[in-house]
Parts: sequence; C-alpha cells; structure tokens
Amino acid sequence: MVAAAISDVRPSRAAPERARAGRGTGRTADDGLLAAATELHRSLAGARLPLNLAGAEAVRDERRRTIDQFADQVLPRLAERTAPVLVVVGGPTGAGKSTLVNSLAGRAVTTPGLLRPTTRSPVLVHHPGDRSWFRDDRILPGLRRVTGATGDHASVQLVAAPSVPRGIAILDAPDFDSVDDDNRALARQLIAAADLLLFVTSAARYSDRLPWQHLDLAVERDTSVAVVLNRIPAADRATVVPDLRRMAGARNVPDDHIFLVEQAELDDPALLPAALVRPLRTWVDTLAADSSARTTVAEQTVTGAVRRAVTVATAVAEAAARQVDAIGELLSVADRVYAAELAALEDALPKLLAVLDARVTAHRAAPGGAPGDGIDRAEVAVDLALEGLLVDHAWRAAERASAELRATSHGSALLDWSTEDLSRPGKGLGLRARRAIRGARRAATPVAGAASPLGEVLAALLTEDRDRYLRPVLDRTLAPDAPQRLRAAADHAARALARHQTRGPIR
Repeated sequence: MVAAAISDVRPSRAAPERARAGRGTGRTADDGLLAAATELHRSLAGARLPLNLAGAEAVRDERRRTIDQFADQVLPRLAERTAPVLVVVGGPTGAGKSTLVNSLAGRAVTTPGLLRPTTRSPVLVHHPGDRSWFRDDRILPGLRRVTGATGDHASVQLVAAPSVPRGIAILDAPDFDSVDDDNRALARQLIAAADLLLFVTSAARYSDRLPWQHLDLAVERDTSVAVVLNRIPAADRATVVPDLRRMAGARNVPDDHIFLVEQAELDDPALLPAALVRPLRTWVDTLAADSSARTTVAEQTVTGAVRRAVTVATAVAEAAARQVDAIGELLSVADRVYAAELAALEDALPKLLAVLDARVTAHRAAPGGAPGDGIDRAEVAVDLALEGLLVDHAWRAAERASAELRATSHGSALLDWSTEDLSRPGKGLGLRARRAIRGARRAATPVAGAASPLGEVLAALLTEDRDRYLRPVLDRTLAPDAPQRLRAAADHAARALARHQTRGPIR
C-alpha cells in the first residue's frame, strides 16, 4: 500500500462560543467583521480536501493553519477588542527566550536550561488583574490551562506576575527549530495566535534560515513584529547588528521595533541585569499604558489575518472544486461499473433459480427424496450456488472498476488511500451473503423469475460492496457546494474588512 492518498484531516479547534457571542460584557466589537470572519472560518472547515491531488498538500496546510489561527486569535480578538495584547516570545534554540521572559517579568517564571528542547509547553505570564482573560478558552482553545510546570504539549501554564503591566501578556513559546516535532508544531500555532510576535535571536544564531522562515509566516499574515538580538559580544557588535537590521528591515520591521541585548556575565542564570533589558521593558510598559497603541498592534494583526484568509480561501475553493470534480468522476466510474454488474446479476439470477428449483424438485420426486438429510444437503447446495453467483459478479465488478479508475487522472488517489484492496470483493462478503441468502430462503421458497426476494438481497449485497468506494469520501466529507459557499464567505469577509477599515479601528 502506498502512502495515504487521502489525508487524515486533523479536527479543527472550534471557535469558543464566547468569542462569537462577545461574552455579553458590553465590550465593543465590529459585529459585521466578526460575523463575516466566523462564516469564513466555518466555510473553510467545511471545505476539506480529502484526495491527494497534485498541489493539494500545500493548500491543505494553509487551510489548516488559517482555521487554527481564526480559532486561536482572530475570532477571540474581533469579539473582545479590549483584551490584553498577547506577546508571543519565539525564536531559535538557545537564543535566551526564557531568560528574556523572566527578565521582563522581573522574576523567574519559566525555566531556561542547557538541555534541548528546553521549553516543552508554553508559559503565559500576565498581571493578576488580567487573569480572567486567560483562565478560560478565549484564546488557544485547544490548550488546557494549568498552574504548574508541565511537559504536556497540550497545556499552557498560567503565571500571574504583578510586575507584568496590565493590558499585556507574555507567552514563552517552544523553539522554532526544535528537534521535537511537537515543539515545532506548537511554536507555529503560537505564532498564529500572537497579537505581537517578539522574535528573539542571538548573535550566534541570527543568520540561521529556519527561524526566519517562521518569522516570514508572521510577516506574511501582517502580524505585528518586534525583534530582539540577544547575547551580543562586544567584539561582534559592529558586524552583527547592521546585518540583523538589514534582515529585519527586509521584512518591514521598523527600526524602533529592534532591540539589542549585550552579552554579560549573569549573577542569576535565569535573569538578565535590569539595565540590559531596560529599553525593551520601557517599550512594553509604554505599549501596555497606551490603549490606542495596543489597539493599533492588535488591529494590524487581526486585519492582516483576515486579509490573508481571504486569499487562502480562494485557493482552497479552487482546490475543493477540483476535488468535487474528481470525486464525481471516481464515483461515476464505480456507479457505472457496478450498475452494469447489477444488471448482469439480475439477468443471471432467474436462470440460476430455475435450474436450482428444478434440481430440488427432481430430488424431492426421486425415490428416497422425502424431506430429511438429503433435502438439507440440496438446500445447502442452493445456498452455495447463490453465494457463488454473487461473489463472481462482485469479483468482476471490483476488477473492472479498479482497472478503469487506475486509467483516470485521479483514480489512484482513491484506490491507494483505502485500507482495503478495492480490486477484489470486500472482506467477509461471502459470509454475509451466506447468512442473508439463508434468511431470505427461510422467508420464501426460491422460484424462477426476477420477482424473487433473493434478487433484492443479492442486489443489496453487491451495492454494499460498491459503497466501499464511497467511504473515503463519506469519511472525509466534502459537500458538492463547499467551493461555492467558501467563495461567497471569502467575498463577504473581503467586503466586511473593507468597511471595517474605512470606518477605522474600534477603540
């Protein structure tokens, strides 16, 4: 069996009801954009791409990331615009992210370490007065809330720190380039959930390509970004800093969003000297104190995400339309082949029944043909003959359908996905046929002619065998109207976004 040709679609994180309802707190929200974004999220979730057609994997990944970002960040932020800004601190291995988070918090709230990967689950640090925003599933609904250190990727540790200003929450994320697959996946998820990405790199690691690719994803979505160059040796400052500024500038990161932290001997390995992080801490405090600035940060990120989602939705709609056409082609082949074999079965059955009925009648008329063991053996022979008729037609249908599907441009995707060999009858067909035939013959003595109830029984069994071709589609639902609904939702979201930006951000 080749690699799965129909992907297991990971269940999307449903947008919390509180996000859609705005919690009923009276906090203002752009209901038009929220409604449009909610419908776009729902339509993306309904436009699955089950078949591995050419180019489907890349579109499928973009769709999944967009669905998750809407659940994690866009819908909650649109519903509650006054929520604290979520600053996600991310970057490559060994950049000193956890130490920087501790230094911003003023105490050890997350644990740096020498062994990698260090951060296994995110740590979210917030002011005690902002606790209500994070203790439920308003953001990151797929992660459980815990209050102690854990290595569980499915949890987020909440830490209340009075030194963190109200209106800002800081989240220590796993390494972008972690050797742990779960760490990397979680890091990508958290980038998408950020109102502001604080990208931390070091003088030793700043030119590594992979972390910048993660930053590029954020920039592509128009996420607000600031960059910290950490652990700068004095001897390298003249060469490293201009290069870092060039790389950040190429991604439209403003110069006043770039912060430099010199290398220093640490009295406490978990904390940097306050002077080294004072410019960054001042910037964070100023942002927290200025509601208009916080709104601007969140506004840039959420509108950029919606704009990007409209583009993604267009690509997904086109891919879904190709999938609908391909699925229709595949199922039409199976329907046509099995319909022909059903007709052949219906034609052959009366003839076989006539022969079998004559044999049983002759056996009854023969000397010693009274009911008993002999008749029982004759009845068994009838059952086996009928079973053989069905299985023979099922073999012909399966072989022909699989051969014709292989000859199409998309058929291999369906055949290679199945855990069954669709070129032969389904497992257990003979046993199911034997039981069904025996039950039908108990209810009515077989007689020649197409009206026999056995005809319905055998036709149902052959149809059930045909339906194996439907399971990959039914199990990974793709409604025929999904592309049209997604296009309409994308158009609605684009119009709502334009109206929202014309009115200006809600404050």
